[in-house]
Amino acid sequence: MIKLSEMFNQMQVYSNPQATPFKPKVEEDFDAVPAKWSSAEAKQMMDNDVKKMSKILGKASYEIIKMMMDGVKNDKYDAMDIIRGIETGALNRTHEGERPFMKMLWRKVRKEFRRYLPKGKLRR
Repeated sequence: MIKLSEMFNQMQVYSNPQATPFKPKVEEDFDAVPAKWSSAEAKQMMDNDVKKMSKILGKASYEIIKMMMDGVKNDKYDAMDIIRGIETGALNRTHEGERPFMKMLWRKVRKEFRRYLPKGKLRR
């Protein structure tokens, strides 16, 4: 005799023909531990170098934002042209990672551009 529960386990009824059987989510613990420093001096040197790199990137981002602001203030282009210029055009103008960095800076300061344009709009 076939039990009713076995029958339901064998049957697959879907209200949606494209539906797939439900698979329970598998929870896996991932206990990865980062590699240890080669020495205490290496950790200290790396901390100092990361600080220096951060300072250089901060200065570079200031210069990029200043260049964007000057272009809008001097009527070279409007604020929407900045994002269009970053997203489109020849890929060989920048290295990998530079466009996302410039786009991140644009998103960070785009509200500030409204004060330089009539009616507070990014497009003239």
